[in-house]
Amino acid sequence: MKVIVCGAGAAGLAAAATLQRSGADVTVLERADAVGASWRSRYDGLRLNTTARMSALPGMPCRSREYGEFPSRDDWVRYLGDFAAHHRLHVRFGVEVTRITRAADRWIVETSCGPIDSDIVVVAVGHDCQALVPDWPGRDGFGGELLHSSAYRNADRFGGRAVLVVGPNVTGTEIAHHLVAAGAARVWVSCRTPPNLIQRKIFGVSVNVLGMALERLPVRVADAVCRLTAWFLFGDLQRYGLPAAGDGVATRLRNRHQAPAYDDGFVADLKAGHIDVVPAVCGFDGDDVLLDGGARVRPDVVIAATGYRCGLERLVGHLGVLDDSGRPVASRGHTHPEAPGLYFNGYRVDMTGQLRLMRRDAEALSAAVERVAARLS
Repeated sequence: MKVIVCGAGAAGLAAAATLQRSGADVTVLERADAVGASWRSRYDGLRLNTTARMSALPGMPCRSREYGEFPSRDDWVRYLGDFAAHHRLHVRFGVEVTRITRAADRWIVETSCGPIDSDIVVVAVGHDCQALVPDWPGRDGFGGELLHSSAYRNADRFGGRAVLVVGPNVTGTEIAHHLVAAGAARVWVSCRTPPNLIQRKIFGVSVNVLGMALERLPVRVADAVCRLTAWFLFGDLQRYGLPAAGDGVATRLRNRHQAPAYDDGFVADLKAGHIDVVPAVCGFDGDDVLLDGGARVRPDVVIAATGYRCGLERLVGHLGVLDDSGRPVASRGHTHPEAPGLYFNGYRVDMTGQLRLMRRDAEALSAAVERVAARLS
């Protein structure tokens, strides 16, 4: 059975390895020139929020002594390269997938190098594929520097400058801490949706291990446990200008697919007065940024940590397999009834960590394809 996997990130490599192990003829298509391209482009200080052991992909352990307890960006990229070599995966680099269509009982993958037909297609082009920057009124007239967090690499060049970070969630809180450490003249964090904060380890145990237990609880109970844990870890952060989150960790994961923010120094900076929390951005007026309630600030730089979309519409939006938010309707080794043989990996989030789900879903996907192959034979 011929399989095309779109994307050579963690999700694509995991799917390719499990499918190849089951006997499928697997080709991975990757538009970049190396595996893990999206990881390579992330900021210098990035670390995984899951332990090496929980982040491992199928068929190859990710050992802490080799890749670090919470692997850094470079360590994780090295693991992905080692993983592809270990499984001898066939990856075609420099091939961009542009559209996926159905023709009779075959799938046609349109690429920059021409069409490729296949029995099975796995879409794994990345969860954070399309950077989102709000179309704030007056944005084009801003005299300072405006960039999305995807373009941020490190805080070195922001020393002595006033910086506004928009969005205090996973990325925004880390960037704000980096800016303080690099000697930024002033750091504001604009907050529309207050974050749910947590630490990577609690009493020496990875929070994602604890998340395996929380996933079994009713959502409202898991929310309450996480809220009490955050209070124990950080105290009342409203005293320092950070509003309480309106919804809990489990609710936000279910409704918005948004993970909690892992504190890596942000809270200490907030309590020390190095970070000022300000209202949501509503527009620009020349060099000023306008905030809800009528306030304004004048930063030299605005970093929009305002999230991403999956960006799957251009590939499969015409097939009716996406929900209103642009995410796949089918997952966990299932296909949409209108698209048999089309699978997705890497688009689920829960409290145990996204990489763990990639591994489990890759295994479920492989088992489903094996069943299809058995019926056809």
